[in-house]
Amino acid sequence: MNFFFFIRINLKIEIVLIIIEKSMAKVNLNLLNIFYLQIKEKSIEYNGRTIKEVISKFVKDHGHKLDVQMLNKNKNKLDKQILILVNGRNIKYLNNYKTELKDGDNIYLSVPLAGG
Repeated sequence: MNFFFFIRINLKIEIVLIIIEKSMAKVNLNLLNIFYLQIKEKSIEYNGRTIKEVISKFVKDHGHKLDVQMLNKNKNKLDKQILILVNGRNIKYLNNYKTELKDGDNIYLSVPLAGG
């Protein structure tokens, strides 16, 4: 009886892990202007449920390559001046860092540019 109980627990854990893995979206993080110049990649593929998850992974992986001004004072997030778009829409007009992602979404990182 204990043997069957053990198998049952393992099956539940595996099913839960599969459900969690499937709920994570596969997205493309597109690096524009200074991000491209510093990271030397145009696009990076990430899995995540929200913008916060994807940006956190990006900063963890590549934060050491970025200028200090591009990160917040704790160096664990991007500075609030950084432009983050999901499928062309600014996250400030969506749900900010809590914006949920879907498979195939395109995220763009840029610094605001001005000139005349």
